[in-house]
Amino acid sequence: MDLSSAAASPFVCPGSTQSVTRAVHLARLNAAWPNCDQCEWRMHSEGLAERTVQETDCVRELRADGIRRTEFGIRGPYINELDRRTVADLVRVFCSCFHEQSALRPSDASAMPAGREGTSPILADVQGIEPGIMPQAAIVVGYDWRSSSPDIFVGVVASIREFGLPVIDIGRCTAASILEAARTFSECSGAIFVTGAAHGAAWTGLDAYDRKGDSLPVIWKEFGIRLQHVSISPDGSGPQLPSSEPLLPGRDERIAELLERLKYDDKTVEQRLLSISSHPVLRLQLPDAEQRRAWSRRLTRRSGTHRVEEFEERYRRWLARWFPERSTLRILVRSDDLLIRQRCSWLADFTGLEIIARALHEDSAIPACELTMTIADDDREFSVLNARGLQVPAVDLANQLNQAIRSRSSQLTAHADAVSERLWLTDAGRPSSAEATEQIRDSMAVLGMLVRLADSGRLILTGVPK
Repeated sequence: MDLSSAAASPFVCPGSTQSVTRAVHLARLNAAWPNCDQCEWRMHSEGLAERTVQETDCVRELRADGIRRTEFGIRGPYINELDRRTVADLVRVFCSCFHEQSALRPSDASAMPAGREGTSPILADVQGIEPGIMPQAAIVVGYDWRSSSPDIFVGVVASIREFGLPVIDIGRCTAASILEAARTFSECSGAIFVTGAAHGAAWTGLDAYDRKGDSLPVIWKEFGIRLQHVSISPDGSGPQLPSSEPLLPGRDERIAELLERLKYDDKTVEQRLLSISSHPVLRLQLPDAEQRRAWSRRLTRRSGTHRVEEFEERYRRWLARWFPERSTLRILVRSDDLLIRQRCSWLADFTGLEIIARALHEDSAIPACELTMTIADDDREFSVLNARGLQVPAVDLANQLNQAIRSRSSQLTAHADAVSERLWLTDAGRPSSAEATEQIRDSMAVLGMLVRLADSGRLILTGVPK
């Protein structure tokens, strides 16, 4: 290597203090060297073949995927990142949080020994307290349609039982139905749902909810888990520009890249920069195996019980109560989840309603419908079209529902979030816990309300062009 040319080179590899020549820089990019993921010069690949650049970008994206922290849980590529062993470790983290939360529930406070209220199960052994004396609330578990879900589900059940908590197994389900199960079984502290919703078919993951359907609070640092900010591509296909440090206020890597582009006037860099989003995701950095071994503690010497519940039929009959007994409306439901389409067929037979269920991209001939609902992988999220094919925004839909059901005797209200475009119902008539109301996040329940109100003439949906 020409030391003089290396000294004059701007390329300095991450973790090193000495610069390298441009040839060494390109060679390392070509070999998909791991440290290149954090290199500020990683976009300067001029001189390499386009195919080589695409291959190294693909390697970088796959390597950067890791295990993502999502709003309700975690996601990761099946086998590559999330296998039974890794999932078992993460389930133990969730179990500790479930057990701590159930131990602090007001209804259980009287059963706890004096002076031990608020004791964290994570610190129980350190304080010399036997964790087995704490209330052991069950966890509802289920899995979605993905081919990887049954395999991961087996590991989830085994890990919960090994931890010492009872399991209520409802099998194949959806996000909405497992939340209804958590509301139904008063002895449970929450639910774990095996799902890869909002990600590709090769991904899987876990969602953990408390009894109200909110995300289970987890303080990751208490388990030695770090959260790393990673920027992803706009289409969500994979993360790019990973950073080994948390994002700091005022730090903007995109601006830095643009400044470098101005310096070198590289059109290739410009094109690649335009495809990069500054939207970050959180990636979990798990500790080494030795530290994770501490998570394998048990609450008692006995394994938790495993109770299988055939909940789907029970859930369908609960759904039927939201729909009118008869209607003149023709309804179209679009979903890629076969279980949701089967529910629509069952509802049509049970109630006599004309409900047509189709996959999202199925182009078979469909007659005109007065109401169309498109349901996402996560069946708490949906969109509604009126008879003219105009989309009804979530906030407008909530307002129209509240006006239609306005009554002194009404126990239902609709609510929406303008940012996430989510809509949910609150029910004051059937609280299954100490809470004053229940939150119903269920697309099919909302559909039943829409049909009931529209058929009675109390609701005429107005929308906006898609």
